[in-house]
Amino acid sequence: MKRTALKHILTLILILSTVSSAQNWQEMPGLFSPTGLEMKHFTAPFFFDYDNDGDIDLTLCSLSGRGVLYINNPVNGKPSYTPDPAYLAQIALLEPNKYYSYAVHADLDNDGRPDLITAGFTGLTLFYNKGTLTQPDWIKDSLLFVPVNSLIGSDAKPELGDLDGDGDLDLLVGTGESLLGGPEPGITLGFRNTGSNSLPSFELYPAFVTGLPDIGRNSYPALSDVNGDGKLDLLLGRDLSSFTYFRNNGTVNEPVWVSQSNLFVVENSHYWKNPDFTDIDGDGDNDLVYGTDQGNIISYQNTGTVTSPVYTYNGSFFPVAKVSGNSTVSLADYDGDGDLDLLTGADLGQVRLVRNTGTATAPAFELTAGNLGNISFSSQSFPRFVDIDKDGDLDIVSGAFDGKIYVYLKNGSGYSQNTSMFGTVDIGWSSVPAPVDIDNDGDIDMLVGAEANADVKFYENTGNNVYVLNTSFMSGVNFGSYNKPSFADIDNDGDQDLLIGSLWGTIKFYENTGTPELPVWVQNTQIIGNIERDQSSVPFAADIDGDTRPDLVIGDADGNFIAYKNMFAPVGVEDEIAGTPGDFRIESVYPNPFNPMTKVKVNVSRAGELLMQLITPTGEVLTESRKEISAPGTYEFTADMGSTGAATGFYILRCIMNGKSSFFKVLYLK
Repeated sequence: MKRTALKHILTLILILSTVSSAQNWQEMPGLFSPTGLEMKHFTAPFFFDYDNDGDIDLTLCSLSGRGVLYINNPVNGKPSYTPDPAYLAQIALLEPNKYYSYAVHADLDNDGRPDLITAGFTGLTLFYNKGTLTQPDWIKDSLLFVPVNSLIGSDAKPELGDLDGDGDLDLLVGTGESLLGGPEPGITLGFRNTGSNSLPSFELYPAFVTGLPDIGRNSYPALSDVNGDGKLDLLLGRDLSSFTYFRNNGTVNEPVWVSQSNLFVVENSHYWKNPDFTDIDGDGDNDLVYGTDQGNIISYQNTGTVTSPVYTYNGSFFPVAKVSGNSTVSLADYDGDGDLDLLTGADLGQVRLVRNTGTATAPAFELTAGNLGNISFSSQSFPRFVDIDKDGDLDIVSGAFDGKIYVYLKNGSGYSQNTSMFGTVDIGWSSVPAPVDIDNDGDIDMLVGAEANADVKFYENTGNNVYVLNTSFMSGVNFGSYNKPSFADIDNDGDQDLLIGSLWGTIKFYENTGTPELPVWVQNTQIIGNIERDQSSVPFAADIDGDTRPDLVIGDADGNFIAYKNMFAPVGVEDEIAGTPGDFRIESVYPNPFNPMTKVKVNVSRAGELLMQLITPTGEVLTESRKEISAPGTYEFTADMGSTGAATGFYILRCIMNGKSSFFKVLYLK
């Protein structure tokens, strides 16, 4: 059998078996958000210890979404969160058509289990927990908040605390921009619990809010004993880039609010601020944490004491690499350090670099300051890295809301605009460039996604960056509306496949069943499966973890980046899997097929540590050994499969040294 035929049979077997029996993609939740949190627009955090283990957990809501419980398992004194999809799943079953922007937890029936109050455009709704701490059985109460909901409008934020010192929980409600009608936005209403600590009943009680002004378009109350005097103080979040703080100069039975302007001085880059107090650093005092319009969660640590607090910004508790909204994705080694960095646009037209501060096999991403190359647009930028002039560095080709294509050529440390390549291209609205060498002739062609399927254009590079409209290369593809295309060899068969994101969050995959010179597109619904975002998916595939398989990174409307590890594609190999060009390579493997051992000859160009691995075609490491090489030359090693318990089949021998890899396909006969 010819080696090329063997390669194609192996590839076909791998694709068929993994599609039918294995998960294609595994989410990498902490890659761009190290805490594990997904931060959506208008985040509303509420901190509580749901399981009484001493760690502060978090329910996180967003605009017109559903709350997610994140369980905190701190690492090195910093929060680290894992979502618990089961904790609030019953709420969606009880209220299938209702969403909520806020959720607070409080034990309203005094049974030792936190109950849940949801709030938003449908008013307040109470769910009693009649199960256990960690496995709740939610029972909806349809009566308690009926008199409250008639007064608070359709976008209200609740906060609970004992404001009259009688041992039960009272209620403050901040009013919002009630689109469905309601009271004046920005006022805060007080409700006294006239029931008990096990059977609540709420009545309007203006004395709780005497002296509190209208603070803007929204009011977001948070109660805490800020100065340690045993009385609840009040911080009001709002959408005027600041907080208003009121110290309680009354008693535990009757609050008297006095405005204090100098305690909570915070950043003003986020116009919308939704606060909560929690001991995020575990030092015994309450810190300030708040959600923002762009979704970032920001913390100000109390570096003072319980009685004399000092709030100091600390960005290390909730780090995240994200942009304001409508993130896009392009991956390439921008800084030449051997790993992939990320280029993104944003809803306000920025062009930002998310630098990989990790390595080619262990990536870590950090958003850098400012616009890359001082490039920006009026709105909805869509930049992509590509060496379009073939001079060895990364240029930038960008789309924008205006439907045009912009080219910026890298010149030394800066960029200069080129207006001749695509100067006449205008697809109407929301242009999305997808550079690709579609005909394998060595130059860059350009697909341009658009608002409408009919407006998508493909431009063939006929030489020297002369672009000519060509309708043949993308024949048979239905792009849909508001499409976000990109190319990648998803199945590692040597040609370019097509990913298409959409405004609705879904992703289409078109497999290239033709050749690298002449593509034939067939839609494949199994490879990507059910991966999607809430809104505006922007998919891009590249090998971000160094296992030779293209992984998937998706931008979305909230400005996040979500990464998925490729678990299905065969390791990218040639017939003998010749490896990385250069003097470091696997010379031979003999015998092959083998059982249980074989001899491996490796040509080494310089000294260093050599790592030799036997891996499955899907990347699972079966055996590995390390050898110190003191001088260049050809070395022979033994690879042994006898102790692995592996079945008869094809495997990959991988050698790694000085940042380079070489591969060889082997057949093990058990």
